[in-house]
Amino acid sequence: MSTTTLFQSLHRIANDMSSEWNINVHNICALIDPIAWNSHKPHVSSFVHALSGAMIEKAAGNPHITYMVNQCLQSTSHTISKHKSTIAYVSLEFGISQIFHQYAGGLGLLAGDHLKSASDLSIPIIGVGLLYKEGSPHQHIDELGMQIDYWTSLEDDLPISLIRDNAGNPITIMVDFPEGTAHVQLHEMLIGNIRLILLDTFHEENADKPNLHHITNRLYVGDRDHRLRQELLIGIGGIKALHALDVEFAYLHVNEGHCVFAMTQWMCMHMKQNNLTFQEAYKDLSPFVLFTTHTPVDAGNEVFSKERISEMCIHHRHDLGLSEDEFLKLGSTQYPEDVFSLSAMAITLAGSTNAVSAQHGITAGNMWKHLEAMKSNAGKSIASITNGIHVPSWIGPEIAAMLDKHIGLEWRTRSQDMNAWQGVKNISHSTIRIAHEEQKKSMIAYLKTRVSGTASDLIENMNHSSFYIGYARRFASYKRALLLFSDGRRLQSIINNSPCPINIIIAGKAHPDDLEAKAMIKQLHENIQALHLQSSIILLEDYDIALARAMVQGCDLWLNTPRRPLEACGTSGMKAAVNGCLHCSIADGWWDEGYASDRGFLIPGYPHAAHHQEQDIKEAASLYDVLEHQVMPLYAGTNTYASLTWEDMMLNSIAELSPQFSSARMVSEYNERYYSAIHQGDQS
Repeated sequence: MSTTTLFQSLHRIANDMSSEWNINVHNICALIDPIAWNSHKPHVSSFVHALSGAMIEKAAGNPHITYMVNQCLQSTSHTISKHKSTIAYVSLEFGISQIFHQYAGGLGLLAGDHLKSASDLSIPIIGVGLLYKEGSPHQHIDELGMQIDYWTSLEDDLPISLIRDNAGNPITIMVDFPEGTAHVQLHEMLIGNIRLILLDTFHEENADKPNLHHITNRLYVGDRDHRLRQELLIGIGGIKALHALDVEFAYLHVNEGHCVFAMTQWMCMHMKQNNLTFQEAYKDLSPFVLFTTHTPVDAGNEVFSKERISEMCIHHRHDLGLSEDEFLKLGSTQYPEDVFSLSAMAITLAGSTNAVSAQHGITAGNMWKHLEAMKSNAGKSIASITNGIHVPSWIGPEIAAMLDKHIGLEWRTRSQDMNAWQGVKNISHSTIRIAHEEQKKSMIAYLKTRVSGTASDLIENMNHSSFYIGYARRFASYKRALLLFSDGRRLQSIINNSPCPINIIIAGKAHPDDLEAKAMIKQLHENIQALHLQSSIILLEDYDIALARAMVQGCDLWLNTPRRPLEACGTSGMKAAVNGCLHCSIADGWWDEGYASDRGFLIPGYPHAAHHQEQDIKEAASLYDVLEHQVMPLYAGTNTYASLTWEDMMLNSIAELSPQFSSARMVSEYNERYYSAIHQGDQS
């Protein structure tokens, strides 16, 4: 193989984001340059871009490498689906990779894992999102514990391409706003056989209209008008983009209320194509629209004043042929009556709505039951499909290699199948212990690259013989990051009298505008100092995919302390569980379904306490009891728990929770329960 051919082949492989979890591609990278690959993995794109000409020339002369490259190209060759059973999946954020910083938290990571599993399962989905020039915010925590937000521009060598027509000209769509018409460019990212289409307003035609030019500047940051422009763009522009690309989708899946205008725009186009009224278009298309709601708290649902909606949506309303009152009624809600709720609008228009865990389904049903009384949701109920994670993306390399050796490779391609995990419980205790210790060492080594100043002293003293507790969440009041510090003396006692050293690793961001959450981070920082626990507890800044991967793969225990029933799902614990990191949580979100005494720990809850302060005191005491009397004795080997050892529970966690909470199971369930509606009715 010539150097040029190998260069082109490697770039072709790297430009497919599924290369990040393709073990055959990883083996090629390790053969070409094991040292460089170790510093870049799993990011094949950055590895390939960093290769020198000399290294590529050397690899081109190795027949084993060139053979593997050819085999990889043949096995991963795919055609992007254009048939009419395509599902359009619309989300305001996508967490695909560490190198693509276009996510704020679990919602975006869920969307990314959804597309990854759709590719693995060959389910014809096309993703639609926005391309943010500066992505989502990074976080610095200063010496006083204050969060300082900053942004960075997109890298130049991302595996994203501007979409062009046959003449080589960029394809552009236009979306009308009160300030004028925005010209929107389209980009594409490939994830196996899935396309992710990304819209971008940094077009020269918008340069003299700052409000339009900067719509796609940053994720979730800006004034309320800016936020609404983003939501109009992803909805209206997203559907126009698919039309411009000749994508004939037959089902629309809207991920959270931000993207609700995709529903009305699809109906608008259906009206024009078939000379229908809005109500007729709604009747035709609603059965093929699914809305996934992720928030169990009122504050998480996007609302605007009706006056602002009327002003900003005037062009869209006219296109729909609706009066102002008719349009505003779509987002009406009783709480309060003067606001327009995007979530209420989505529930009203979608044929189906689902929550993201069984408990969340109950909570969401209670939240929105007033829509039934308002006849906005007549005859519809909120079902649930519990979230999952893309197992190949989140499992650590040593645990993965252990599984490959002892149970075969089927878990990589059929992670949702319990049968693919048979044999895990037969793996020896020494084998799982060694694999986990290697991942723990990798975590410690990675943490050393992420800290500086006084925190580096703690990292330098860390070693794999210590017990590591991980807590990493988006900072929000209901997640109760401070619950662990409710009784400082009790926490000190547990740490100081533990049969083995304890290190607690905490990470998480607050939204740039959430002053209450930022105050929680500062309080947490101050608590660590006041309790003189700097040698045991570390607060890490800039929580992202890379840090999350290191923590879920290397920690021994994953801690979660939400106020039930306010945790919609909470997928970070799933990522830990597939690595044998045992989960310890209140029974909320996914753990309400996933807990069993032989694979994790349950913090007894008191949801019926007289007030939140009493609930927090009681549940903090429960947490301390679990850590002191169950977790630490079991890990140290001074006691068993239900006749099990720690290694027994690690193996049970991997064997039982991996298939149950994989995104392959989740996407298969969406396909069977909702997407299959495409084949059950004949859309006009």
